[in-house]
Amino acid sequence: MHLMNVYSDDQHRAIKLIADTSESLPQLSYMGGDFNCHSREWDLDVPHHRTVPILLLETAASLGLEYARPSNQGPTYVSRANANTRSVIDLVFVETSETLSAEVRRETDRQGQSDHIPLSATIQLRHMVPKTKGRTLKPFSDEEKEFVADVVLDMGDLLNYRPTSVNEVEFMTSAIADAFSTAWLKHSSEYTVGPNSKEYWNDECTRTLEEYRREMSVENHKAFRSAVKTAKRTFFDERIEEIATTNKRPWDLMDWVKERKNPPCEAIQFNGQPCHELNDLWDALHNTYNAASDRPVDLSMLDDLPDEPERQWPEFSLLELRQALDACSSRSAPGPDHITWRHLKQILALPECAGIITALANGCIAAGHWPKHFKESMSVIIPKPNKPSYSTPKAFRPIVLLNTLGKLIEKMISNRFQHDMIKYDLVDANQMGGVRQRSTEDAGLFLTHLVRAGWAKGLQTSVVAFDVAQFFPSINHQFLLAVLKKQGFHSKVTKFFGSYLVDRFTSYAWNRDTSDRQAGRYLNTTAFTTL
Repeated sequence: MHLMNVYSDDQHRAIKLIADTSESLPQLSYMGGDFNCHSREWDLDVPHHRTVPILLLETAASLGLEYARPSNQGPTYVSRANANTRSVIDLVFVETSETLSAEVRRETDRQGQSDHIPLSATIQLRHMVPKTKGRTLKPFSDEEKEFVADVVLDMGDLLNYRPTSVNEVEFMTSAIADAFSTAWLKHSSEYTVGPNSKEYWNDECTRTLEEYRREMSVENHKAFRSAVKTAKRTFFDERIEEIATTNKRPWDLMDWVKERKNPPCEAIQFNGQPCHELNDLWDALHNTYNAASDRPVDLSMLDDLPDEPERQWPEFSLLELRQALDACSSRSAPGPDHITWRHLKQILALPECAGIITALANGCIAAGHWPKHFKESMSVIIPKPNKPSYSTPKAFRPIVLLNTLGKLIEKMISNRFQHDMIKYDLVDANQMGGVRQRSTEDAGLFLTHLVRAGWAKGLQTSVVAFDVAQFFPSINHQFLLAVLKKQGFHSKVTKFFGSYLVDRFTSYAWNRDTSDRQAGRYLNTTAFTTL
């Protein structure tokens, strides 16, 4: 375990030295001391957040550390000569996974004659911080080309397979998933993620760092710094080139230039108790995001709606698959199967493979069944921006990562629903959300029209806005299926959604920790919003 005690003078020499040598520092469990650095990030009386504190936060992040705010916030420096001179310049940084349990406090009773108030923190003692292992497939590499070729070859066995029953759909889905998994394990390479892991790091950086640590010479240090500089330039040049020519999303560069926001570091509170253990955290997240499940609903409210005649549901075509696939961003994060949209676009560029997936989509509807493989997900927990406090689960949102192939079929179904909604006038004319060709701008124009129409009649106009908490998990399944039947959707479609909505499982990911699978309602909002 490595602990670093810091004193930085008013010229910020220590902060700059740590930033300059961060690449060669060992894995730190703690960094704290008198940083002589003022910022509104830790002192609300300071109006600015300048270059040096930004450098300090970025350096700490590169070392796998986060600023841990004291639970009893207040000044850490109180001048003995002038009690009105107060500031926060003593700081503590701990590992990301320890921010909940470090319990940093200002020990005001132990200040003594010093101008500085001591800070205490609880650091977990262990021989080695466990590192996360994973697998990766470098984009545009020869290994990726071989991966795609092997998937195409294995999928060829399903060329003439047309599933119509539940067992046949499950068999076909498992065969495709096995093809993905086998090719992935064969062509991907293992990597280790630690607090000091960096995207640009390559083998040359590792080699020169090992030589520097072995020799500890000035020449080796220069060689190491040169290797890091070259790796950074190559990585960021490629990233900028991709942004400029491929996805054409210049705002992706904002993460490099915008002011770094302070990460959440308060202990999560649930039912009045702090979550200091991971199991407590998983329970808090699970109960928060599924709190509205299985509440009763009165179906009699649908009695006044007319029963539309049942319509046929034509089979999906290759064109529908192409349209759904073309609209997908190649930069979206993959699900548990590791398959990205870019992989899928390469695989389904072949008509034979596209026909296999189209047959699977049609089989799901015909059998009225959604495969188990597509019901598994990973829920990555991220903080909502600009929250005054991050001490409750509601200050975070889950990003649900589903298997990409399942998401493609869901998009095909969603597109078909959009077509039927407009063609058969199934959606209210005033509904803006979840309907294509109706945007936020349209909603604003319509609202403006209503306001001005009221003014023209000499009326006072008011707007009431409200948010439905836990909307997606709280929708009653029986009610939803009854609406589909009322609107004339084919019985096999209603049966399909009866399977689609149930028996789902997810694992929660918080920083580098992952929970076991838990049951709940974790749906793709693309298809569910359409419903």
